[in-house]
Amino acid sequence: MQIKAQRYSGQLQAPASKSHGQRLLILAALSNNACQIQNLGADRDTKAMQAALNHFTQHPSNRQEVVIDVGESGFALRTLAFVASHFCSHYRLTGHGTLLKRTHWSTVHLLEQLGLKVTHQNGQLPLAIEGEVSNTQINVDGSEGSQYVSGLFLFAVKQPGSWQITVKNLNSHAYFEMTLAALNQFGFVYQQNGEIYSFEGAQELSCPEVSVEGDWSSVAAHLVGASIRGEIRVSGLNPESLQPDQNLLHALEQFGAKYDWNNGELFLSESKNKNPFEFDCTQQPDLFPVLVVLACAAHGTSSIKGIHRLKNKESDRLHAMCEALDIWGIPYHIAQDHIEIHGSGKIKSGCINTYNDHRIVMAACIANLLSDQLQMPEDTSAVLKSYPGFMNDFERLLQG
Repeated sequence: MQIKAQRYSGQLQAPASKSHGQRLLILAALSNNACQIQNLGADRDTKAMQAALNHFTQHPSNRQEVVIDVGESGFALRTLAFVASHFCSHYRLTGHGTLLKRTHWSTVHLLEQLGLKVTHQNGQLPLAIEGEVSNTQINVDGSEGSQYVSGLFLFAVKQPGSWQITVKNLNSHAYFEMTLAALNQFGFVYQQNGEIYSFEGAQELSCPEVSVEGDWSSVAAHLVGASIRGEIRVSGLNPESLQPDQNLLHALEQFGAKYDWNNGELFLSESKNKNPFEFDCTQQPDLFPVLVVLACAAHGTSSIKGIHRLKNKESDRLHAMCEALDIWGIPYHIAQDHIEIHGSGKIKSGCINTYNDHRIVMAACIANLLSDQLQMPEDTSAVLKSYPGFMNDFERLLQG
């Protein structure tokens, strides 16, 4: 499919955050009382989490192995690996797609530190887990991310014992703060002294009603599109959100886009100058593909740091986007932990390989604004993972 680039403008209701929604689903399942969740998303990752938790709560079992299919959700895998132990003593985690090719050593090692037995395929799925917790004095290396750290805390709050968890070198720290904030909303009590978190387990959790925030990760592509050529008004976002992808606004400001909040709505309009920018994506690696598109739109050299976090995602995003830059005819240079992209405001026509990665599909669509005749991705189904309505919203906003 080929389209002609146009203005990117209109109104948008932000889709529900799968990151926030999945945390609330886990806490609702662990709660002592019923919890009503408002604005829950319909993406594949959220549905996978919901299905797994429904299986636990409706068919609890301590006698036979419970099989948990997490789909392609890395968060569901790394949290349910721990939380499932609250519901059953013997379970096996499996999944689909690129999740089968990724290694999960940090999750495995943390489970083993708790005293659980883990059977795996050289760090890959499926993971079979059994046993009981024998250690509540835990040291966690969070350099590989925060999801398994969140899983540990979501589990430990309901597990008896005096817990002391030391967390060092934590990446994606803001996502862990989201977990703590959600736990606090359900009544979690703990003490923090620097990197050390102390609390009594087997706590009662309760929150009668919660609402899922709009998703900054999903809206990011639309905001970049409007910054390049157009304007957009977005409702449903929390300006005080702990979601780290809200930091995209700093890059868009440097680029020259203008934005304002009015009655809870975000209004953003295009940059007139298309300035180059600097951004560190260490804490928000999901932004990298669309930041590459923004760098192509800039007139000059932009620098994106934190590229070491990009390999073990839904795809090797650094490799995939460098391939795209080659096809688009955009010079770039990689040095240590950053990439410099020499943008000119235009790209050559060409169809890139999206590697079935939802973030790359979204970025490839927005790249149409930089070419008079650019082919769209042949397969856009990857967006169902996080944002089922993306293509409809994209086509509507592209028409202006």
